[in-house]
Amino acid sequence: MLHMNAEEKGQTAMKAKSPTGPVYFKEWRIHAGYSQEELALILNVNAATVSRIETQKRDFVGSYLFRFAKACNCPSPGDPVGRPPSQISIDALFRGNAEDRRRAEEILTAAIRSSLWSSDESSLWKNDGKGGEDGNDKPS
Repeated sequence: MLHMNAEEKGQTAMKAKSPTGPVYFKEWRIHAGYSQEELALILNVNAATVSRIETQKRDFVGSYLFRFAKACNCPSPGDPVGRPPSQISIDALFRGNAEDRRRAEEILTAAIRSSLWSSDESSLWKNDGKGGEDGNDKPS
């Protein structure tokens, strides 16, 4: 649909501002250590606006989302509508500073090594006394 009338444009704009699932503004605000009043001062809105957005009683615009994400140190502007701060995001780990990226790489490397070691224990590498396909204890 290339041409929309004013009513259709309004409906599209509202859909863009109204997430259908949960939002995590409150969780991110608390994670950042702000009260509604403190965050309202930072964002230049009133505390009632912060409350209504957190409870999805009021739509928000993209500029609010970006300002909110910056104020609350969200790794990505989409985090307040995408995931709670307690949910690990691989993307977010690598968007951090150099130290965060280094630590993320170490953790992921250790997890992969552990996973590979565990899978080796339950596969052909395990000496079950039957040997490999050719009768040896190691796969050929």
